[in-house]
Amino acid sequence: MKSSTGIVGMAVEPDAKPLLVSLYTKMLAELEGVPASSSYRIAVEGMTKERLAVIEGSDDLAAIEATIGCGQVEQLIEQAEDELALIPTLIAARAFDPYDGSPAEDVLVDLKRRGIALQRDDIPMRPSVDYPTESEVELELPAPPEEKKE
Repeated sequence: MKSSTGIVGMAVEPDAKPLLVSLYTKMLAELEGVPASSSYRIAVEGMTKERLAVIEGSDDLAAIEATIGCGQVEQLIEQAEDELALIPTLIAARAFDPYDGSPAEDVLVDLKRRGIALQRDDIPMRPSVDYPTESEVELELPAPPEEKKE
């Protein structure tokens, strides 16, 4: 058993394996409330089942950490707890209900009409040609203050 995680504020969990099995089992049960066709459910359920199989297939925590490749078992516990807390929040927010609003292109046209600029993820970023850079701007130093004559 290790004496430290090497991560400030994260204590060693002596019962990591049973705790992870419990968390992943609860997570799979919680995911039942998410529509089966949801990309979120498909991704999280797949990841959880893979990790659960790795954990149940080995008693060596170092091997489990290496196989999963997402940190130490204590970090895996923290990730599972976070995901488990997120699932009811997503369900309560009705994040998986079908969208029945205006098409995305109509929303974009309306925002442009109102002068609201958006960066779309499907359009690659290019350097602006309108924004001046320091090599294109001549800077004038302020004049030194005039001395008062008495």
